[in-house]
Amino acid sequence: MKKLATMFLALVMVLAISIPAFAAENITLTINGEAGREYVGYKLLSLTTSLKAGEHHTTHDGDHTDDCYNFAYTVNDNYRAILQQEVFNNGGNYLWDVKPGVATVITDAQILKYLANQTSDNGDVYQTMRQVADRLYRAIKTAGIAADKTNLTGNNDEITQGYWIFADVTNLTGNAANSLVMVDTKGQEKLTINSKTSLPTVEKKVKDIDDSEDTSILDNAWHDSADHDMGDTIPFKLTATLASNAQYYTAYKIVFHDTLSAGLTLNADSIKVYMYDTKYKADVDIDLNDAAKDVTDNFVKTTTGLTDGCTFEVSCDNVFAIDGVTKDTAFVVYYEAKLQGNDVVIGVLGNSNKVYLEYSNNPYGEGTGKTEEDVVKVFTYKLVINKTDTHGHALAGAGFTLSKKNVDNTYTVIAVKAAGAGVTQFVWEGLDDGDYKLEETTVPEGYNKMSDIVFAISAVHSETDGNPSLISLDGGLIGTGVVDTGAITKDIVNNTGTVLPETGAMGTMWLIFGGAMLVIFAGVFMVTRKKMSVYED
Repeated sequence: MKKLATMFLALVMVLAISIPAFAAENITLTINGEAGREYVGYKLLSLTTSLKAGEHHTTHDGDHTDDCYNFAYTVNDNYRAILQQEVFNNGGNYLWDVKPGVATVITDAQILKYLANQTSDNGDVYQTMRQVADRLYRAIKTAGIAADKTNLTGNNDEITQGYWIFADVTNLTGNAANSLVMVDTKGQEKLTINSKTSLPTVEKKVKDIDDSEDTSILDNAWHDSADHDMGDTIPFKLTATLASNAQYYTAYKIVFHDTLSAGLTLNADSIKVYMYDTKYKADVDIDLNDAAKDVTDNFVKTTTGLTDGCTFEVSCDNVFAIDGVTKDTAFVVYYEAKLQGNDVVIGVLGNSNKVYLEYSNNPYGEGTGKTEEDVVKVFTYKLVINKTDTHGHALAGAGFTLSKKNVDNTYTVIAVKAAGAGVTQFVWEGLDDGDYKLEETTVPEGYNKMSDIVFAISAVHSETDGNPSLISLDGGLIGTGVVDTGAITKDIVNNTGTVLPETGAMGTMWLIFGGAMLVIFAGVFMVTRKKMSVYED
């Protein structure tokens, strides 16, 4: 016979029990966990203790040890029928030669033997303390049996010796879940339970691309931030894990609540849901080609009529109705959105996007909790060109074309800014990092055309941060950008008149060389003539 378990985690608690060697009738219960929780207790078995006869007891610091006592358990009448049914449904041959025909003939001795035979081995689907506690508590609630102890706070509550179920009945909101504990006090004077909550998680990621270097965005890694051109189609993914006790719920509901910034337009048709055996497998599948299963049809997508400010929701009322789901399963929601419109944010604030997960948090009721929000940001920048003359005065009559370099070294025109009356400033908004070319395609009358400027935009933004930020912005030959505004600004000066060679140019070098040669020839001539004059004399 296996030893009766002295501690058990049924739902979301991890237990650690200290066992001093006393045999007091009343004990003090302390649950180290979140403040403000309310518990009730159901005493399934009563426990009496007595000191063993004789003086051969082992002592420690003058106190009797656990081995010095006799422990006797008796079934409480309120729970006998429920315990009988549990044993009848899940007991094995170790209890009887022939299974009884009805539950009511199950004896108290068989109940005690059944409970003593349970383990905390999660590999056994039916006969573990986790499942037993869950089934018993459900039956108690169904039967409407009043708790033996109410209004327990987990802070030095006094209870009697026995075999108890303690249920967390707190009306929860936020990122929290109810719990259930079944535990044997077994002669202790103080019982301390250290709790650790197990909750689901959700995270949001976005993909980045440099059009001048990358060929496919889906080959790139997922990050917490990215920068993009106006008009880019941007991939996002949301990854959710389940609570470690999720399989013990009657139904486990999850809802992805996703909010896009005003500068991003959702492609509702792109929303897909994939299922993975573990989060690790979900994380390493960068291009989503190794998805274990497309379960989009098992989820409901809602993109209109939402009242909580979300852009869209993806929900499933019971993920365990999907074949193959376990507590380790991860769900990935993939979708795409386009960066466009007048509401696109330029610079450090970025285009913020967030998600939170709503989930079942009460195995025995309809309550739901929600995770903290996870945020990603999409950054974009702008180029500002001011046209001036050589005196720094604004100069009208110019027009410019901005193009971006492609992987194959060709250029794609971003936008043409035509000359206009009184127009001296030209702005291109919604630029990504990459290589660019600026051409003056309309030249003010009486001025010389500027040479084409080939430059690179580069930026640094935090890629693994819960609140991503833009760290630096640079425009290469154009100049350093301003992070706050996302602007890279340059004054373009037009010259008038004949274009002369610049210092250091080949024309200048030939003039210098020619002048030097003339000086040398003149010197040689003067020296030669002087010698000839002396000779003639």
